[in-house]
Amino acid sequence: MPLALKKSGRKARNSYTRASAPVKKSSGGSKVRAGGVIAGIFRRLKGFSGLKSLAALAVLLTCLGLILAGVCYSSLWLYNKAITSDFFTTRHVDVTGNVRLSHDMVLQYGGIREGDNSLAVSIAKVERNLRKTPWVEEVSVKRLLPDRFVIRLKERLPSFWVHKDGVLYYANELGEIIAPVESKNFLSLPTLRVDPGAEDALPYLTRLMKGMQSGLLPIEAGAVSSVSVSPGKGIEIYLEDREMRLSIATDDWEGNLSRLSLTLGDLARRHELRNVREIRSVNGNVWVLLNQPA
Repeated sequence: MPLALKKSGRKARNSYTRASAPVKKSSGGSKVRAGGVIAGIFRRLKGFSGLKSLAALAVLLTCLGLILAGVCYSSLWLYNKAITSDFFTTRHVDVTGNVRLSHDMVLQYGGIREGDNSLAVSIAKVERNLRKTPWVEEVSVKRLLPDRFVIRLKERLPSFWVHKDGVLYYANELGEIIAPVESKNFLSLPTLRVDPGAEDALPYLTRLMKGMQSGLLPIEAGAVSSVSVSPGKGIEIYLEDREMRLSIATDDWEGNLSRLSLTLGDLARRHELRNVREIRSVNGNVWVLLNQPA
């Protein structure tokens, strides 16, 4: 039997009603797609056709050109202001590592002067100019704004004089020519002669110089007037003040040098060096040649 409603219109206690479904609210807002300015403009250009599209493109390119021109003009204006400003005037140029070259010579060869605008100086050009000089082996230039430069050099140090084509040159410890001997950079050094076929013995010149500097060979470098390199005698040293020659064979160099050093020390203790004309250290032996009696 169906459930009945009361006459007053109220629902019966046990009556059932269908629940109304919830209504979904609409989000309503439109989504905005992000894009670049240039991409958005080109999308708008697609909506045009014919002359309108070309005109809009021309306007766009003109605007971009004006912007680039403005940036370039501003950069040039700032650069010109900087290179003419007293704030960037070069007041200090520090030079380190120079031995043969004076401070003024380094600045002259490098093409840099105190008073120049530091921003207008090309570091690459200064380094290139200094490397062209025969005395400079390595160089680095550093700019310290607003008014300072630091130049670090490694010079080629001369150890000998070498005659070539009638000209006297400075040469390094390997006999490689550096620069002509001039009065402004004069330095008295031993004369080096290399006989044909003795080129393989040139590296022993470096070991000879190190031996004299360390005291392993008890000879002052200033007492050496000439050095000869030959296939037969190896390295030959002439001491002009004593009129004495010392020969060191390159085979077993360390042994020959040590034996020669011991012999020189022994002769000096016995005060017999003044009677010696030549000492040869070769094949594990030391030969002492005395002056012939008058």
